[in-house]
Amino acid sequence: MYKVGMYGGTFDPLHLGHVNSIVEASTICEKLYVVLCYSSKSDKIDHKVRFKWLIETTKDMPSVIVKEVVSNNNNKDEYDWEKGRDDIQKVVGEHIDVVFAGSDYINRRLFERLYPKAKVHYFDRNILPISSTKIKKNPFKYYEYIPNNVRTYYNKKVIIVGTESCGKSTLISNLAKIYNTNFLEEVGRDICMDYGGIDNMYNETYMKILLAHKVKEFEAIQHSNKVLFIDTDAIITLYYYLLAFEKKKDYDPNIVTLAESLMSFNRYDKWIFLEPDVKWVKDPSRKYGDDTVRQKNNAMLKNIFKKHKIKYEVVSGSYYERLIKVKTIVDNVLEGE
Repeated sequence: MYKVGMYGGTFDPLHLGHVNSIVEASTICEKLYVVLCYSSKSDKIDHKVRFKWLIETTKDMPSVIVKEVVSNNNNKDEYDWEKGRDDIQKVVGEHIDVVFAGSDYINRRLFERLYPKAKVHYFDRNILPISSTKIKKNPFKYYEYIPNNVRTYYNKKVIIVGTESCGKSTLISNLAKIYNTNFLEEVGRDICMDYGGIDNMYNETYMKILLAHKVKEFEAIQHSNKVLFIDTDAIITLYYYLLAFEKKKDYDPNIVTLAESLMSFNRYDKWIFLEPDVKWVKDPSRKYGDDTVRQKNNAMLKNIFKKHKIKYEVVSGSYYERLIKVKTIVDNVLEGE
């Protein structure tokens, strides 16, 4: 058992090979320092994100201490290893008895030169044949090697929008089954029903919808399998609010401001807009079933999208045709197209 160990890396991104090494190292050290080395010049993922991954991964490991050091080197070939060692020694603040490294460094004898008073323990990189480079090139090909708390960073978000009763809820539920993932249903519908139907909604109702939907979106992506399907968002809530209140005396511009502020946080990989060309189905949360009104409202919604410069793909046709078209779109998103 060593007293103090050190395992450093860029963890860009953190993968299960890293996690396996951290766990193994922690079993042979009284204290293990995991040091994140980051650069403002070459890193792909913000160091704060990577630091959070390490903290989450080791939070139940009392012997592990996560630290970070900054480097202005562009790549490993130009890295000033001596300076890096000195920086690491400063943040560790005590004598390092053992340094942990991957077996790809064995022949270089690098760490033996840098830490002559420490033992060097090598992990077999062949046990888990993965690297950060491979994941960066094709994260979904190596998805099984990405820790759950890191997968959120790579998960895609596909949002499906449209006016009322155009098949959004059924479509995202079916897509979630096909892609073995989760979906976020329209929060507004449940809140609307809690208030006794669409005609009973008022300013506070829309505020609750806007805030609740965004919070649930942040939560849902944590549990997704490569892709999260989302039924509507703040722009649709804004559309419904304008439809119901824009010409009324109790119209509140603060609701519009809130909706537009939340929209600025949107980071969706694909917007899919469903045309209202399927049969309208009545329920207490709906009231615009006339075909002429449906088309008018559809044009209004598209104008809101145009105003906010949001690009989307239009999908129409039967339920079967919609499903096939959207599956193709989703497959392209997952393939990086």
